[in-house]
Amino acid sequence: MNFMYFDELKEGLIFVEGGYVQGINKAAMNFLGLAEDSRVKHFPLIAVVRDHRIEAAYLKQEALEVERFGRMLKVRPFKNVIILEDISEAQQLKENARELLAVLSHELRTPVSTIRSTLEALHYDLSEEKRERLLNRAEAEAERLSRLLEDLTVDVKPPVLRRLELLPHITRALNLLQDTFSRHDITIYQEPIDPTLTIWADSDKLLQVIINLLENAAIHGPSHATIRLNIEVKDPYAFIKVQDQGRPLDKTIIEKLFEPNSRGKAKAKGTGLGLYIVRNIAKSWQGKAWGKALDQGNEFGFSVPLAKV
Repeated sequence: MNFMYFDELKEGLIFVEGGYVQGINKAAMNFLGLAEDSRVKHFPLIAVVRDHRIEAAYLKQEALEVERFGRMLKVRPFKNVIILEDISEAQQLKENARELLAVLSHELRTPVSTIRSTLEALHYDLSEEKRERLLNRAEAEAERLSRLLEDLTVDVKPPVLRRLELLPHITRALNLLQDTFSRHDITIYQEPIDPTLTIWADSDKLLQVIINLLENAAIHGPSHATIRLNIEVKDPYAFIKVQDQGRPLDKTIIEKLFEPNSRGKAKAKGTGLGLYIVRNIAKSWQGKAWGKALDQGNEFGFSVPLAKV
């Protein structure tokens, strides 16, 4: 069989007869990690593909996706030929889309929950002052929701860094999470924060990072407990630390929590992206995010640059 034209194809072709390879094109040789001068003709199929999964797919005449040498291959078997297609790029696009949707879900959860609970509260007989305060909160979260959507679905914009006072963002995050703290009977111990402390960050992303850390401690740490929040300043950074009273975690487990789709407990609900988002946001302003076990409990935190005078 003349393979001159088959060698021009992007797809890999393996011609099989009676369980033996009768021909193979360059793409298939490349996908299977075979040198160009490899002898494959009249060799058993398994000796050529060197993968029992591909051989089984051919014998069963069933399509298969398999990873080989860093590529994701789609295996399509027919009577006397196996077609190999490199679908790595398509697979990566799927993963990127899945990750974006998961980040969207995580990022939008807090403002949506706040708006919903605020609207529910407005059904009750409230003073004009409290009603105005709730409406302002709902409006602020609706505006943040709009910015998050634009940020994540249009351009995936870089953070808008500017001078910010840290204390108002801490206070807002604590207020937004009051329902979560109440559900888990969490007490917050907040060490005094210098009201003049000014940092260099993106306002929405700073708020999201603080919320993620506090929410993780409340949900994944023990209920009926105290969460400590403190700030340490070491020029040129401020270090925001959230400490829970949970069982101290192993170092390797803590690092895995910063990976996508990880959760502190098997029973926990959510996307498992909280700490992954924290680390990526902190990196965007040249900070870092970390976790470490304490004598009693665990600490998770992030650093953010101080605003230059």
